[in-house]
Amino acid sequence: MLSIAVATLRHRLTGFVGAFLALALGTTMIGMMTLTLAATFGTPHPGPQRFKEASTVVAPQGFEGRTMKAPAVLPADVVSKVTAAGKATADRSFPVRLSTGSGETTGHPWSSAAFAGYHLVAGRAPQAADEIVVTGGAKSLIGRRTEAVTAQGAGPYRVVGVTGALWFENAVFFSDAEAERLSPGVNALVTDQQASRLSTLVGARAVVLGDDLTRIDPDDTGGAQALANAQAMAGSTTGLAVFVAVFVVIATFAFATEQRRRELALLRLVGAAPRQVRRMVLGEAMLIGLAAAVTGCVLAPLCTMPLRSWMLDHDVAPSWFTIPFNPLPLLISFVIGVVAALAGSAATLVRVSLIRPIEVLRESAVERRGMTPIRWLLGIGMLIGAVVAGIVIFRTEPYLAASARKYEAVPVLYVGAVTLLAPILLRPVTRLLTGPMRGSAKAGPLLVRENILTSRRRTAAMVAPIVVAVGLVGALLTMQKSGDAAVLARQQQEVQAAGVVVPGGSGIDARTLKRLTAVPGVRVTPVTSMNIRIGTTQGEQIDSLTTNAVPATALGTTITPPVLSGSLASPPQNFVVIDEHAAQSDGLSAGDQVVTLLPTGEKVRTVIAAVVARGLNGDDTYVSASLTGAVMPSQVYLDSTAGVGRPLDEQQTAAVNQALAGSGAHVLTFGAYLEAQRAHAAVQTNNAAVVILGIALAYALIAVANTLIMAMAGRRREFALLGLAGAVRSQIVKVAAAEAGVAVVVGTVLAATATGLAAATQHVTLSKLVSGAPTVIPWAQVLGTVALCALVTVVTASGATWRATRRRAIEAAGIRE
Repeated sequence: MLSIAVATLRHRLTGFVGAFLALALGTTMIGMMTLTLAATFGTPHPGPQRFKEASTVVAPQGFEGRTMKAPAVLPADVVSKVTAAGKATADRSFPVRLSTGSGETTGHPWSSAAFAGYHLVAGRAPQAADEIVVTGGAKSLIGRRTEAVTAQGAGPYRVVGVTGALWFENAVFFSDAEAERLSPGVNALVTDQQASRLSTLVGARAVVLGDDLTRIDPDDTGGAQALANAQAMAGSTTGLAVFVAVFVVIATFAFATEQRRRELALLRLVGAAPRQVRRMVLGEAMLIGLAAAVTGCVLAPLCTMPLRSWMLDHDVAPSWFTIPFNPLPLLISFVIGVVAALAGSAATLVRVSLIRPIEVLRESAVERRGMTPIRWLLGIGMLIGAVVAGIVIFRTEPYLAASARKYEAVPVLYVGAVTLLAPILLRPVTRLLTGPMRGSAKAGPLLVRENILTSRRRTAAMVAPIVVAVGLVGALLTMQKSGDAAVLARQQQEVQAAGVVVPGGSGIDARTLKRLTAVPGVRVTPVTSMNIRIGTTQGEQIDSLTTNAVPATALGTTITPPVLSGSLASPPQNFVVIDEHAAQSDGLSAGDQVVTLLPTGEKVRTVIAAVVARGLNGDDTYVSASLTGAVMPSQVYLDSTAGVGRPLDEQQTAAVNQALAGSGAHVLTFGAYLEAQRAHAAVQTNNAAVVILGIALAYALIAVANTLIMAMAGRRREFALLGLAGAVRSQIVKVAAAEAGVAVVVGTVLAATATGLAAATQHVTLSKLVSGAPTVIPWAQVLGTVALCALVTVVTASGATWRATRRRAIEAAGIRE
């Protein structure tokens, strides 16, 4: 039967072109994304970074002897002991913002530059207090004056040198004396003294690093942390690409097999056994699958180049990110492509091959069944899976519904279920939509209606890619936008502020904060985002938390998270507020005392004042600002002293703007601040949609075109009979175009059903966390997708029908298959 399969492919090449293209493009898409995903794993930059040229480094110590990085500082007595024992170079790391627009930079003393491998490419080292050296800049910067903003304030500096750039930071170097003035604490000491001797000297007050200098690297993952966003995007896109490709390929191959029922019936009639028919069709699928999968694996590495450029341009990946050739992802893509081809043929093969010959001939004339047992099983299974996943998340981890990436399985399962069950949904939906055509006195509308109703498998093959395209765009973007809106709604409910001061760089410096505090009639609430660690009095670490340092007076007034236990009224000055996730996972409760390790390296005894509801966007915890020292606030909430949340009057607003002059910071109303966050989230959503959904949408549209071309080529006899009955060529084209248009409407209705189910499931879950949880439907993207599907479908159907009717009707009626 394999020889027959080869001969069939040779003589029916046109009929298999659509299946070949669908599989080749699907394998290309999967290969491109698996290559990208593989490139985000591993350690791109192993080895020491900041101190790769150092022999021994003394660093601050946290819980359980763990190393701490800047802004943690060494105790003054440790610095004195190590310096007195021998030569030691102090390193300081502190945030700096330059007015030249170089983005976030880290300041260091020039004496520590050589330990990281920095070397001057032009100019000289800084000597005076107002001189700096920048990394990775152009030589033309030398001699230019710029303003540098640090925690101590802003000041003018002159660029006197330029070094090469390193991947892990964007640095600016000051003279040693100026660096000490800007950041008095020592973050690390570099020395050539023996590590064993130093360990005895510093005891448990610091960590001595010799061969394990990576523990104090700015990115101790060796670049893996910088690829987190790229990895999340590639992972989501890979899963989605496999889903779309497998669905479309299976539908295309199944439709190609269904078009050959008459041929298969004749084989049965002349004596072919069912197993021989199955073997032949599987052989054809194997040959097509092998050829198409190889083609896709060849094209995939070429397609990664524009994808990488897009990722770099949109800050999805760092500038040093590359996508190397890797045979393993391509092998996986190859296997998925071949398996999809075989699965597409097997979806209808069993039913067709087991029908008696005379029944197969009758079956080939009229489509009586649109569903196969496998399709029933998979469709119902995915529907049950979507419902069960939604219930489990609702009961156990409802916060996952705020993240489209973590909640992605629910909408994808709904879309898959509706796509698989489309044949049984087609008849009622189509009858409803084509009801007005039933009473038409013209033959065209009647033909459109009856062709769609009686050719369910053909219609389902056209509708499936449309359901996938519109459904994924609608469901996934609705999940993303609704989740983002819920996060902002939660923030609006928790923060009672009239305005927000947003910094122009890494934070708001002390001088600017002092000027803000001096504005009469304005309540100032500085908020500092940081990472803290909590532990026991025995020095054991319990957890690491992302938190906000706020004044005690702000809790319960300006900042009002939902309290589950404890109280926010009059908390002690050494308070810590944790969320329910930390409380449950760490076995803590309100009133417990813990040791809090601050970013500065200081350990303070704190009391858990309250346990609040879990945050929707990470940890929702707070720590007393009186404990954190002079760390630059990330933002400042403002309102009138006349009442919490009361807006500032014109005079107060003018005074605030004057206090912010020259700092790079600016003030927004709280509503405008939330709108800016919403716009930022929308940009991220749109960027994700371009990659995650754009590729899937493009592939689905190509699949629609392929299916239509295959379908119209197989309807030459039907079109010829219409011609013999008196229909002119333009009328036949209009009928085919109308059928395609109805298929788009039907597909859109089914996609809307899947989107509605997913949105309702998410809304119920989010309502558990946010009162009045919003549901945001991306109408522009959805309608644009529908319009694009309609354009591709109608144009392709019209063109393919025009080509299929180019012969005279009498000739086409007798054409061989």
